Amino acid sequence: MKMKISMFCLSFLFCGGLVFAGDSTSNRDDQTVRLGQKSGKHLMYFISTPSVLEFPGANWTLGLTSGSGRYNYSYTDYNSTSGEYSTKTQSINFSTQEVTARFYLGNSFNIPLGYANYKISYPDWVYTGVTYDIAYSITQLNYGIGNEWTFDWGAYLGMDWYQGGSKLSDETKVTLKSGTETSTTLQKATTTSTDIKAFAGELVLTFGFGF
Repeated sequence: MKMKISMFCLSFLFCGGLVFAGDSTSNRDDQTVRLGQKSGKHLMYFISTPSVLEFPGANWTLGLTSGSGRYNYSYTDYNSTSGEYSTKTQSINFSTQEVTARFYLGNSFNIPLGYANYKISYPDWVYTGVTYDIAYSITQLNYGIGNEWTFDWGAYLGMDWYQGGSKLSDETKVTLKSGTETSTTLQKATTTSTDIKAFAGELVLTFGFGF
């Protein structure tokens, strides 16, 4: 059922784009600046729902993307000192910063490119009674394939069918806040962030309005 709904939505977007944005190239070229928002099946975009500022053109669109968000979850922690279990609530903060570009191969089909800096932090992360602040950042190159339709009345709708990423660098900061640190707790805290690879996604949706 979910597959049928997804296929229907994609067909509607594609066909709607052809009907209402038949001359996306000219519509883009007539705009000076546009504002939008990005989301989709991409962890950073789904949580941080970043805003988009772009400068469109017939062949290229250049832009900036920025946003932040938080995800909360609960888990059970065992305190090796007291021998007791307790339920903890953990917050994870997400931050997205990107410099983006799109190269158009036709009216709507394009190659999205970007340089991204993503940050993930775990404030008051607890493991066996030891509390850390964990901060992780990664820089990566983004690339993909997509379509983007610009309508006669100023709105635009983009769908990146796939977006990949190649890691350029990363950095982890682990700060002890309380408790007795051991090699095991430090290793666990470090592994929590370094397990993260370059971010990728699919069906990344961007929508907004141009002026």
